[in-house]
Amino acid sequence: MDLVAALTGYSQTTRHIRIDTAMPGAFVVERFHGREGVNESFRFEIDVLSSEPFLDLTPLIGHAARLRLATSAGERSWNGYVTHAAYADSDGEITRYRLMMESWFALLRLRRNCLYFVDVDTKDICERVFGDYPQARRRYELKEPLRKFSLRGQYRETDDTFVLRQLAEAGLSFRIEHAQDAGKEASGDHTVVVFDRRAPFRHGSTIAYNLQDVGDPDGVITQFSERHQMVPDRVVATSWKADELLALAGHAQQPPEDKAPVLPVREIYDGQRAGRFDTIDDAQRFAEQRLDALRLPKRIHYGAGSSRTLEIGAVHTLAGYLDRAITFVPLSIEHEAVNNLGADIGALLGRGELDKGLYRNRFVAVPDGTPIVPPHRDRPIVHGVQTAIVVGEAGSRVSSTRDHQVRVQFPWMRGTAPLPGGLTDTASRSNPAGHAPGDHRSGVLARVAESSAGPNFGHAFTPRVGAEVVIGFESGNIDMPVVLGQVYGGRVQPPFAAGEGSDANHPGTLTGLQTQTLDGQSGSRWVMDDAAGQLRHELSNSTANSRLAQGYLIDQQGAMRGAYRGEGFELATDGWGVVRAGEGVLVSSTARRLATSTQMDVAQSVGQLKQAVRTAQGMSESAAAAHAGGLAANAAQADFLKAIDPAQDGKYTGAVNGQSATKASGAQRDGGEPVERFAAPAVLMESPENIVLTTPHSAVSYAAQHVHLTAQRDAHVAAAATVAAASGDAVSLYAAAGGLRAIASDGPVSVEAHTSTMEILADQSVRITSTDDRIDVLAKDAIVLQQGPNRITLKGGDITVETPGQFLVKSGAHPFPGPAAQSVSLPPLPIPAPLALFDEQIRFVNEDGEPLGNVAYQLKLADGSTVSGVTDDNGRTERVSTDGPTAIQSATLTPTQVVDCCGRTSDVPPPAVKVDIKGVGTHDTLVGSSEQSVTVKGESRPLTDGEIEMAKTVFQDSIDYSAVRVHKGSYFWFNLQSKRTAVTPNNTMYFREEDFVEDFSVVSEEYPRRGWFMHEMTHVWQHQRGYAVRWHALTVTIRGESAYRYEIEPGQVFSDFNMEQQGNLVSDYFALIVVDNRGELIHAQPGSKNQLRQVLAPLLQDPKDASNLPK
Repeated sequence: MDLVAALTGYSQTTRHIRIDTAMPGAFVVERFHGREGVNESFRFEIDVLSSEPFLDLTPLIGHAARLRLATSAGERSWNGYVTHAAYADSDGEITRYRLMMESWFALLRLRRNCLYFVDVDTKDICERVFGDYPQARRRYELKEPLRKFSLRGQYRETDDTFVLRQLAEAGLSFRIEHAQDAGKEASGDHTVVVFDRRAPFRHGSTIAYNLQDVGDPDGVITQFSERHQMVPDRVVATSWKADELLALAGHAQQPPEDKAPVLPVREIYDGQRAGRFDTIDDAQRFAEQRLDALRLPKRIHYGAGSSRTLEIGAVHTLAGYLDRAITFVPLSIEHEAVNNLGADIGALLGRGELDKGLYRNRFVAVPDGTPIVPPHRDRPIVHGVQTAIVVGEAGSRVSSTRDHQVRVQFPWMRGTAPLPGGLTDTASRSNPAGHAPGDHRSGVLARVAESSAGPNFGHAFTPRVGAEVVIGFESGNIDMPVVLGQVYGGRVQPPFAAGEGSDANHPGTLTGLQTQTLDGQSGSRWVMDDAAGQLRHELSNSTANSRLAQGYLIDQQGAMRGAYRGEGFELATDGWGVVRAGEGVLVSSTARRLATSTQMDVAQSVGQLKQAVRTAQGMSESAAAAHAGGLAANAAQADFLKAIDPAQDGKYTGAVNGQSATKASGAQRDGGEPVERFAAPAVLMESPENIVLTTPHSAVSYAAQHVHLTAQRDAHVAAAATVAAASGDAVSLYAAAGGLRAIASDGPVSVEAHTSTMEILADQSVRITSTDDRIDVLAKDAIVLQQGPNRITLKGGDITVETPGQFLVKSGAHPFPGPAAQSVSLPPLPIPAPLALFDEQIRFVNEDGEPLGNVAYQLKLADGSTVSGVTDDNGRTERVSTDGPTAIQSATLTPTQVVDCCGRTSDVPPPAVKVDIKGVGTHDTLVGSSEQSVTVKGESRPLTDGEIEMAKTVFQDSIDYSAVRVHKGSYFWFNLQSKRTAVTPNNTMYFREEDFVEDFSVVSEEYPRRGWFMHEMTHVWQHQRGYAVRWHALTVTIRGESAYRYEIEPGQVFSDFNMEQQGNLVSDYFALIVVDNRGELIHAQPGSKNQLRQVLAPLLQDPKDASNLPK
């Protein structure tokens, strides 16, 4: 028999199985076996027959195929793609081939990827993956909300494994629906439908139950049974949420059934990892879904039959089973079918079933209403650690979050900016940009692990952008990277590199920490040097070269150990240094053997001060007995001794923070003498040898009360120039033993009593000697010389000699030529100024904090008096002194130096400004040094809409108009504004009161205010583009009117003119071209319109270009 003729002669319309492939008419289906199910891709193995023994099956692979099964209503189609085609066997005339048809979902098994998904939910993830498959048709039937994940990783997983895991974790299932498109070209059209447990199922067919497969063209169910199984009845899911320090938990419990036996709780406790849930609702939903998945096998239907309309994921009704209808949803179906090729083919192939053909299936189902949730799928575990590079915003060195996280990028991440040597080709249609942006857009945010971390305490190590860090993964979860540390290598070298391959002069004795500033310069350093016999510890900072070194001091440069510098400790800085202690400071060079002393042990100082107190007290008593001034500061000295003496107040009197404040006693840590402390916040310097204070300049010492100097032996004061001592009260010099000398080796000696009596007293002789000249004794009224009862009085024109004894005059001659007189001129004595008991000094500044120097002032005081003067360069007045506290009520200020600037001028003098002063007056605190600042403010307004529109005709949007102010009043304190002028040193335009108007855009017949305004706006533009207007004004405007005049030469552009010429050019352009009104010109010699267009062309083209500023 001709087998080929038998195959082709049997009508296609009478066969109940047919197939459409990319090779039309090449095959006839012999039989097929297939399986389809919820949460799985279908798979059909199809045996086909052909009369061609050597067919090239290549055109089939990857192409669509359609398998058709005849039903009473027509045909049922399964659409898919041929994933496997092979020769099976042949008898020489008929060849059997085996084809495998699968869903496009099966293609997901063929790609393995490493990829991060950022800020997505499960649907977004599916869309991203499915988008790379052109065949992927999908639909979503979701009723429950999906959680959004900040990070989701696919690491060395195939696409199908990854997607199935994501769906299972979200409690989502899928089924596959086939397009019933028989009669068309094979399209492979089938849809993956993703649904959740709340989604309703579509209604399927009603199928009859019959023990024998007879009578129904669509088939019947011949077997149907039910299986019950014990399952867990409780799920508890917990997870730690690190960013809120909160444990989230969900609980799901199956309610007990009626008449069920008492059984133990069958709980599944799931607390495997952190970060699974964002909210309590997420945890509760997860627990419920997990319980539904575990309960799915509790009641299962098993069935078999020949029903050709049975579909997965649809609600079918079984009719005639135990006299009732049963609704169920198939979870999986296995199909087996043999084609009806006729008796001849069956006989030729030796298979009788090929005569009429057959179809059978087996299925697993659940009762309608059972929530369908896929079982949990364990995620793959990432073993070991990896390295990554910290990424951040371009130009930034740090890119971290408040919760101590950094963004990283792994070497295997592909995208637009991979790590050096990485891949830019992502092999993705749906995400061609990849997930390696190389900057702050990286979604991989990793927490930084520290050796200690707690609420506002712990270490803080923030890896910088570009650093290579070691990454671990919590619970091996690729979604939860953690920075474990940082490694050196390549371009990144250790700060104290030593050993093989380095230039260091040590084998590696340096340990510590080195930081860098954000611009890559040297920052802070902590070094521990473990060189034998040369231990060293150093803290340093490059700012002002500040450092604290302890131990063996050397000069270290980088990793090199330098020259020896000493031992001990060194605290040094090129900036300012401060030692502050609220309870007192002790500076001592007295050693304590084995450091057995306490912190504030000042035993030596106490002993020395006791002796000083006794010495000073004895000297004071001796001076008082001799009617000299006593030492009133002795009481303060004794009080200081009391404050530091542990036998008095210089000790702790109780426990400190729960511990006894006593010294060790024997083997006990306490119980001895009280621990020393200062009772007052004093500064004490003590040394067993010398204490020296030196400076090449001046040294200042000040005490608001007493200065007490006590020397057990000699006290010396030496000055190469003048020694001057002034006292507000009395001065007393007393020598208990020895003499008192006042000697001027070159110059006069003057002892004066300006308002009272001068006495020179001696117990023995008084000798007044002039070795080279004479002795003058002068008096305005009388001179009296007296010894015992003898007296000589010189008064007026008389000389009276009185004596009870003999008056002898011995001389070789006694001439008396007659009366004579000679007047004497007495030098006047100065009257000292009274000592100020209350005073104050004022410093005037403008609103920007700049001093108002060289400004004439007149201060009015509350007592009606006035004080006048001129402020210095820092804006300070002279000190104002009064006998009592007096308020300073106001000041009248007038500039003394003026420079013309910007626009119109006249001979009107600059105005005086009255400033009301509140809260300032003379007082007795810090007399001679106190100072109060007074700010001179003015009145200003923002630009009007008309002024802004006017300025935009030239400057467009290059000016931040919201920052500009128009000031009513002079800017005199900057020494720039005089007469009738305007000044614009920054974003503020200063107009005198007579020139200020509320809107300069309003046309004025009085003067060209709009042209003047455009001139000043030019200075605002210059300032905002970075030009130092007020400093350049000092050198430009000093040239007077010539600074404003301009002449335009061919080829010149806007930047060739100075700042004032630019202002006039803009003003002239506005007047002649913008408003075409010569009345707006502010000077007499403007350029022509063509010249102005030529010069301003670069400015008008791009006013934001700073190259237009004056060169």
